[in-house]
Amino acid sequence: MTLILRKGATQARIEGFERVNWDDDDYDVVGDTTIVGRIYRERLLGEFKWRWFLQVVPATPPNQGVAETIEKAKAAFKKRYAEVKRGK
Repeated sequence: MTLILRKGATQARIEGFERVNWDDDDYDVVGDTTIVGRIYRERLLGEFKWRWFLQVVPATPPNQGVAETIEKAKAAFKKRYAEVKRGK
C-alpha cells in the first residue's frame, strides 16, 4: 500500500484547481491517483496539533484523529486506512 503525502496547493494544481490560500501545513493523502484523506496542522486548545481524517467510503468511525506530531498523524492515518481496506 503506497500512500503519498502531497501539499494541498500542489494537489490542487495537479487537479487543475486555482490556488486559494493553502497553508504549508495542509496535506492531501493520495493512494494510487485518488485522494483518500487529509492531514493538517491546526490550533486546538491553544496548542498546535495535527489532525488527520479519511475521505474514503465506506470508512466507519473512527475515521479521524489528532496527533502531537506529523509523524504520529501519518502513522495513525496509515494504520486506520489499512484497517478500512481490510474491511474492519
